[in-house]
Amino acid sequence: MSVCGIIAEFNPLHNGHKYLIDYALRKYGNVICALSGNFTQRGEPAIISKADRVAAALKAGVHAVYEMPAVYSMSTAQNFALCGVLTLYNAGCDTILFGSETGDIAALLKTADILLGDDFKNALAEMSDSGETFAALRQKAAEVCGAPRGILKNPNDNLGIEYIIAAKRAGLKLNFEAVKRVGTRHDGNANGKYASASYIRDLILNGKKESAKKYMPECSTPLLSLPFADIKYGERAILGTLRSKNADDFKNLPDISEGIENRLSEGVKTALNLDELYTFIKTKRYTLSRVRRLVLSAALGFDDTFFLKPPPYSRLLGSRSDFVSADKNRGRLFPIVSRAAEIEKLSGNAQKLFRFENAATDIYALCFKEALPCGTEYKMKYIKI
Repeated sequence: MSVCGIIAEFNPLHNGHKYLIDYALRKYGNVICALSGNFTQRGEPAIISKADRVAAALKAGVHAVYEMPAVYSMSTAQNFALCGVLTLYNAGCDTILFGSETGDIAALLKTADILLGDDFKNALAEMSDSGETFAALRQKAAEVCGAPRGILKNPNDNLGIEYIIAAKRAGLKLNFEAVKRVGTRHDGNANGKYASASYIRDLILNGKKESAKKYMPECSTPLLSLPFADIKYGERAILGTLRSKNADDFKNLPDISEGIENRLSEGVKTALNLDELYTFIKTKRYTLSRVRRLVLSAALGFDDTFFLKPPPYSRLLGSRSDFVSADKNRGRLFPIVSRAAEIEKLSGNAQKLFRFENAATDIYALCFKEALPCGTEYKMKYIKI
């Protein structure tokens, strides 16, 4: 039985996502998803809660949804890809499908091989003193080694390449298919019935729900009646948590380097809001997304235990009644659980990861106009439709 996997945020689930899901259902029949937790790669809370995004994905046709814990979903492309790929493989997936600006899987596979080669590593090392961002240096070094020009500038192509690299490094036998994006680019404006998730989020947070509706499938529009998360509501709680820490607390953050923990420690003392803190910390080599992730990781108490490491468990958050699991292939790397209580029986690292997830959800609960209570992560119910 062929099982196709999609790695996604669905923040919110829009017409472009539905196009990809429908394509996967037509071609593969059995589609599963690794879904980001309540915080995203941008270093921001997901506008829609994890539970509601799971329900939307199942209504859109996805057969089963597995969690990407916040410590992975709010991380670098490499760590995000590692968790997503391992989670899907562990669930019995044999093909990973993703949206792509080029739709050229041969070019993406070639670029992945280049990035894994010694020639690239040597070229990157020679350029490392230029003061440019890592992303810019990586692109230049890859193109020197024969990568298609500009391919690493494309956000979805870039992430697809990271999926391929993660599978190759882990020695997994996985197939990959790139589906050319339709309608609009990543972070682009509207084009016909398609718009990027960031464009739709801006509409929603600015009170333009009716305008957002035309870019979302019918199964997803009920999300527009729900409360939305916005980091502005949790800003003081985040700053208060950071002010209770000292420089030593920031030394073991995931993806920390170049003494940036000292800038974080100093900035926390004077910043009156998160934008001020981001501006204080940011340097030429640190992107804004990386700074936001660093700040939130510090506030949530994350450390580097799970940075570029496999997750110790996989949590199945929900499934459709017609979901048929590939039982002989499931759980081959780490255990699959569906209830929080099951995690208590696992290793210490599994329990630590779940503590991180609880902490993330408790801060996420403060990012709504009307705050939610603590403990909702542990009480989250398995979703079945």
